[in-house]
Amino acid sequence: MVDMNIINPQYIRDYITEKFSQDGKLSASGREFIMASPYVQNDWKRHFSINLDTGLWQCFKTGEKGNFVKLYSYVENVTTKRAYTKLILDSFFFDKEFQELPEYPTKKEEVDLIPVSINSHDSDDPLVQKAWTFLFGRGLFSLTEEDSEPFYVCKKGKYENRVIIPFKDEGETFYFQARALDDRKPKYLNPGAENGPKPSEILYPYDEEADYLVVCEGPLDAISLQIKGVNATSTMGCSISRIQAEILQDFNGKLILGYDNDGAGERGIQRFEELRKEMRMINFEVCPPPSGYKDWNEAAIADQDLFSWVCEKSYTYNYENIINRKIKLL
Repeated sequence: MVDMNIINPQYIRDYITEKFSQDGKLSASGREFIMASPYVQNDWKRHFSINLDTGLWQCFKTGEKGNFVKLYSYVENVTTKRAYTKLILDSFFFDKEFQELPEYPTKKEEVDLIPVSINSHDSDDPLVQKAWTFLFGRGLFSLTEEDSEPFYVCKKGKYENRVIIPFKDEGETFYFQARALDDRKPKYLNPGAENGPKPSEILYPYDEEADYLVVCEGPLDAISLQIKGVNATSTMGCSISRIQAEILQDFNGKLILGYDNDGAGERGIQRFEELRKEMRMINFEVCPPPSGYKDWNEAAIADQDLFSWVCEKSYTYNYENIINRKIKLL
């Protein structure tokens, strides 16, 4: 189940009591809301109960149960991915004090954050020039789809001298990763887990309507694939979490695991296979980056035809292919 700690309990309480004020009532303890089940027509006996602190619920008529994301997705008629990202956004900005925390790079902090686009090459700011050189050199600007603010660079604070890679859903930034422009450690920084979701609870935005999806490790890899015409996301590392698997379970197309062709990537594939079986997901395919390149971004810099590579080199993850892959890694 999705860890509901990332969603403000007061947001859950307000949504349920306002949305279903005509169909239910609070329990004597005030922690449960008893209401007509959305999964049953004319449920005047109110077979549905939801915990207003955790968002966990159950329909005693149909046996359906789940978390707040699943309920929100059903009630609002949106995908699990869209429900999840919207709830992160709404819950994150639900508390005014939470919104004003300087750790999250919102547009209110543009004094510290400067947009960096493909047209920033003539900027007079040395830091913007440095960020542009890094991004252009890594092939991370789309030459076909113009975006005035695809990236940012941070001038001071926790993310000083880092490129900010925003994660956007329908134009709204719901997460980000900050990549160092020098040798400082760690190379990548994410928002603190105490102020929002963990990296393992996030997927880089992708096309939900496509008939396939390549799941890779980092957002720069996903961006590189998307620029090359490949529908891709990233799991912020090579070990998929249950939350990420739950979101991907709602994807109707073919899943292609594109982790790096190394030992860590192999362990990540095995982890995904274990979760897939446990969650009864359909079989997936595997497609590592082209041979000779450590990741998708490096292959993109070399101008490899990644779209053709994914189409031609993806293979079903079965026993025979598992053995062959292990032999190659020896």
